[in-house]
Amino acid sequence: MLFWPKLNSLWRNLTERQKVEADLANEIRSYRELLEEQKIREGADPVTARREASIELGGAEKLKEEVRDVRRGAAFDVLGAELRQSLRGLRRNPSLTVLGTTMLSLGMGACIVVFSIFQSVLLKPLPFREANRLLTISETRVDRGIDHASFSEANFWDVRSYNHSFSEVGAYHYDEANLTGFGPAEKVVACEVSAGFFRTLGVSPVLGRDFSYDDDRGGFRNSVVMVGNKFWKTRFGGDPRVLGKTLRLNDKAYVVIGVLPPGEPWIDDQLYMPFGYRPDADRTSWEFQVMGRLKPGVTGEAAQADLAQIAASLAQSFPKEDKGIGFVFTPSSTWVASDTTRRALWVLLGAVTFLLLIACLNIANLLLARGTARMREIAVRTALGASRARLTRFVMMESLLLNGLGAAAGLFVAYLGIGLIQSVEIRGIPRLADAGLNTWVLAFAVFIALVTGVLSGLAPALQAPASGIAAALRDGDRQTSSRGQGRLRNVLVTGEVALSFLLLVGAGLLIRSFKELMTVDRGFHTENRLMFTVSMPGSYWEKGIGKQFLDRFFERLKTNPQVLAAGAVNQRPVEGGDPGMGIDTPQSSAPPPWAGWRIVTPGYFAAVGLPLVRGRLFDENDKPVWIPKDVPPYPRRVILSDRLAKQIFKNEDPIGKKVVLWKGQSSGLAEVVGVVGDSRERGLAENPTLTVYLPYGTNALTSEFVVHTRDNPLALVPTIRSLVGQLDPNLPISDVRSFDQVVYRSVAPQRLNAILLSIFSVLALLLATTGIYGVLSYSITRRTPEIGLRVALGATRSNILGMTIREGLRPALIGVLLGAIGAFWLSRYLATLLFGVKPFDAVTYLAVATLLLATAALACYIPGRRAIQTDPASALRIE
Repeated sequence: MLFWPKLNSLWRNLTERQKVEADLANEIRSYRELLEEQKIREGADPVTARREASIELGGAEKLKEEVRDVRRGAAFDVLGAELRQSLRGLRRNPSLTVLGTTMLSLGMGACIVVFSIFQSVLLKPLPFREANRLLTISETRVDRGIDHASFSEANFWDVRSYNHSFSEVGAYHYDEANLTGFGPAEKVVACEVSAGFFRTLGVSPVLGRDFSYDDDRGGFRNSVVMVGNKFWKTRFGGDPRVLGKTLRLNDKAYVVIGVLPPGEPWIDDQLYMPFGYRPDADRTSWEFQVMGRLKPGVTGEAAQADLAQIAASLAQSFPKEDKGIGFVFTPSSTWVASDTTRRALWVLLGAVTFLLLIACLNIANLLLARGTARMREIAVRTALGASRARLTRFVMMESLLLNGLGAAAGLFVAYLGIGLIQSVEIRGIPRLADAGLNTWVLAFAVFIALVTGVLSGLAPALQAPASGIAAALRDGDRQTSSRGQGRLRNVLVTGEVALSFLLLVGAGLLIRSFKELMTVDRGFHTENRLMFTVSMPGSYWEKGIGKQFLDRFFERLKTNPQVLAAGAVNQRPVEGGDPGMGIDTPQSSAPPPWAGWRIVTPGYFAAVGLPLVRGRLFDENDKPVWIPKDVPPYPRRVILSDRLAKQIFKNEDPIGKKVVLWKGQSSGLAEVVGVVGDSRERGLAENPTLTVYLPYGTNALTSEFVVHTRDNPLALVPTIRSLVGQLDPNLPISDVRSFDQVVYRSVAPQRLNAILLSIFSVLALLLATTGIYGVLSYSITRRTPEIGLRVALGATRSNILGMTIREGLRPALIGVLLGAIGAFWLSRYLATLLFGVKPFDAVTYLAVATLLLATAALACYIPGRRAIQTDPASALRIE
């Protein structure tokens, strides 16, 4: 019953302060008037009555203070007063405020940038209903050593039909289509999905309807389409009457039946079509990604057992296609980012944590030095009755204010940093565009401001004296710090150097790794090469239009004097997909090597600079390996990469020998006509790929073009666009880049890691250097009388300089040793992010140790120079 009156009183005291003070003054005045009237009634004259009443009252201001101390909300008054005192202290010391705020803004800004990306990529939940029940299901092939693979279409239908653990199972396959009717033709992402795909995700359309099972049974690519929310808004202006309108994709009309709600970018920007059920669906073409939604109450173990039973049944029913098949699933949280991206973000988060700790240690050292210089002020407060708790709170308040300023400035630094990172095209880090200063990030900024405020203010707060008042009052600012305070400052510097060593080692390893990555033998040449995509629908190849387009395009292009060679391939090198096949000799009974396959035009090898090792390259007489049913059989020919040829034929000459393509799936024989050099098709960090090259033709979609030019390849872009437009205005040209740009983009995550960690390391080095310089400079200033006495007693300049440098290098050397131990233990977590460099690389460790000690020596030398210039007479007069 008393709670609400107390709360109301507290609220009134806090929000109506002027009215409360006025009421208190009126009450005291009324009480004094009552006392005066009483004195007059007792016979005193008015003047005597007023004087006696004032004496009995004890002074109005004193009474007000006593009332304020006991009324509700008094603690807030005390905190407010301490806050105002701390603000005045920071204003009186602008150098401390500016330096501390700058250091904290850099540390906190870096921390906020990385946390923003971390939260966006890893912590932000998927926008799906009960996302914890969503799983990604993959095929495995024990006999081929494949632990995660896409689904074949037929196996997907069987899993969807015969499982007992999933309420919904959906499949999708990314594809591209040429969109016309909205200006020039352009390439769009058109995802083929099964009916039930969006029900699996838990997503319902905001307009229209979802795909039905009748759409699945309506044949391959039924002519209906659903559009993503962003596509709907940009193409149709968010028109609610979009249902029933048509889109022309690959020159075929599709009717819009639904609009999806806003969500992930990979849903918003795309079109969706049903791929339809086909009774003769292939079991050997793995194209589909499959997801399932667990039924309520079904455990992961039960679902795995259910899938194992289906796999065993498929292996028995289809021994040729599904021998060794299995199924595994992973949680939906792995959809957003790969394991490599997750590890990289954790490494960056750890790095900025170290950087923030270094800033905290630096601020603690600054406040320690300030506390020593304020001994007299603190002693006066103690003599006037300030308790140890109040002194500690006063010092801690100053630290929290300083860290609050640092956090505010750090938010501005983070805003600029996030914008800068987002302006750079970086593949491999999803949701990067979603990073920003949202509620979670702001809450994190407040949290680190509080934590760092407490950490950096802890040591200065604990040094606030409760004894030695007389000495502090007597000596004032001439009092030197105690041995304990000096040791504490050296410990803080040691910590800064050790943490800096950790960051510098990490940055050094990643920089060396990136250098190795960029100089590794790629197999192909990238200089003066132009790459672009021309998206051709499958109907072009079925009708022979695709081959005609390519022939005419290359015939026209080779007349350009700037063009040295040109070719096309179905997958872009370095960053394209990786379709594969089993390939081996007909006589071999061992599991076949698994090789990636590429469909190429005859000029492709010259265009990318792949050397011919033996045999010959393709020519116009080589036909596609897929022989149409209405065409008489003809010889099929392939080219192998050098590694693949050696693995299959060992030391034999492979030219003219036969291999089985898609061994275990089909029995088609092909003749090896050539061997070319190895290349890193899957990325620079991967081993050279086992590759089989197939000749282009009527069934091959070759849309990634490579043109070798005499000089700047980008200067040829207008010519390419004009030529494609002349040959077929319905074909869009996209993703135009130099080959160097493609390679550079493929290593963007590694480059970002190296750059960010390098920036953090440089900041850490600057902070550590500042810490060493600050501590030593402060020590020299406080020890000026001692140095003057040493000089007066005969100490030489070299003695003074040596003493100063030794004093500063001692904590730095200890920090380097501790940092080396820590780096040796922590660098193993970088192993998966490194290429061509070991985590315990001696060169990196020695270089970092040398850099830190040299920087520390420089930081010691500057105060040392000032020390040797000390005038003994002036120094002794200070005493």
